[in-house]
Amino acid sequence: MSNIPGQHPQNVSVARWSELPDREPQYALVAGVDLVVIRTDDNVSVLYGRCQHRGALMSDGTVSGNNLICGLHGWDYRLDTGVSEYNNSECLHKFNARIDPAADAVLVDENEIRAWRIEHPQPYNRDAYLGLYADIHGTPDEPHNKYIRNLARNGLKEWGHHGQVSAMGVSLTELPRWEDINLVTAQAARRPLLDDAPVGTELVIGPNAKKPLRLDIPIFVSDMSFGALSEEAKVALATGAERAGTGICSGEGGMLPEEQAAN
Repeated sequence: MSNIPGQHPQNVSVARWSELPDREPQYALVAGVDLVVIRTDDNVSVLYGRCQHRGALMSDGTVSGNNLICGLHGWDYRLDTGVSEYNNSECLHKFNARIDPAADAVLVDENEIRAWRIEHPQPYNRDAYLGLYADIHGTPDEPHNKYIRNLARNGLKEWGHHGQVSAMGVSLTELPRWEDINLVTAQAARRPLLDDAPVGTELVIGPNAKKPLRLDIPIFVSDMSFGALSEEAKVALATGAERAGTGICSGEGGMLPEEQAAN
């Protein structure tokens, strides 16, 4: 049974044959590798026990016809080969297994499984909280899953009593880009303007306020968080905003007298 040249098989039992229910997946753990054991009539299959997508335990799945179905999202794997009928490139590794009637046992070769684990390291810490069910791969649909699990495991001791905080501001990659703006031209119901015709771009913030803010362009210059910019940089931003006909935001660090005088 061993696939390692010159090494004798080290048989270990993964189930009692007489107690193994027909077509009901059963869990086994050998050499740190999760397995799924399935009996079909007088035959048995032992496959790698985790789905190829999210690592769900296949022993929590069901049998439908000739397929073992993942209980998380319904992916299929053949009982006899471990190969998905839907996508043949995805499969569960099938380990050698045999039935020993005298010992009433389903046997696998632990050396074969250990050798497979060397090429396919297993990331699961089964001694940790819910470690057997850890979501190793993750998904864009649940971007905060690791953070939530960290809070469940460690509370706030890694973040402080305020929880997770970050610097004020928005990442450049999350800001709108010019490529995201769709400029829809007007219909020909009115005559288009010439290139040098004036176009109104003025904007008034707080038109009913005592001191409304009047901008020549609908763009606002905002400083970074406190301490992130030098005095020279803050004054330069204020000067540039003034020349562009717009205003500035002081940021959380306040406004310098020179900065206020420049804008």
